[in-house]
Amino acid sequence: MLLAVETSGTQGSIAIFDGHTLHFERILSTVGTRHAQTLPAEVADALIACHLKPSDIRAVAVSIGPGSFTGLRVGLTFAKTFAWLNDAKLVAVDTLRAIAQQVPQEIEFVTTIVDAQRSEFFAATYRWNSEIGLRCAIDDVRLATIDNLPQAYPVVGPPCRKLAIAAPDRFQVLDESLWQPHAFNVGRIGLHMLERQEFSDPDTLEPVYIRVSYAEEKRVLR
Repeated sequence: MLLAVETSGTQGSIAIFDGHTLHFERILSTVGTRHAQTLPAEVADALIACHLKPSDIRAVAVSIGPGSFTGLRVGLTFAKTFAWLNDAKLVAVDTLRAIAQQVPQEIEFVTTIVDAQRSEFFAATYRWNSEIGLRCAIDDVRLATIDNLPQAYPVVGPPCRKLAIAAPDRFQVLDESLWQPHAFNVGRIGLHMLERQEFSDPDTLEPVYIRVSYAEEKRVLR
């Protein structure tokens, strides 16, 4: 059994897989920075609904960013603690890849963006790999603005509404139903990583922030 956790954005979710089969999926009842208030209880409820004990979960896949500073910390702290307590494997899933995974395979390339604040995005481009049934990165995650964001491929991700308003004719923005990351795709990617034994150490794994938060920058400047 694998538990997938996604709390990088405003709409968190969890999923449980039995092998490669989705066994359970739920959108978290809280939004934004309040995931910490309900995540442990909602996972406990999910296990009860599936007639499972915590020790039945043999692996945890968690979205590690880039994304919301607070949301990433909440999800990762829970995933690391749960994995450690239950002697489960831990795999860290690129949030941008999880979003890209939702795009239909007929679209070969897609650029995923998440909000980096200050009129910037975190961006990376992914290509459909038919051999493994997943999308794989063709470049590194980078900071981008509307002016230097690639226009060659369709764009997907939570900030796409901002993009469509600021530059309505410049980008091919995919449907809004594809913008938010979901635990289902975190789990699908996590299962592949497990097969490749791409495990993470609960003691050392940290979220992918790319850069420090604006609040932290202000503290340093003081």
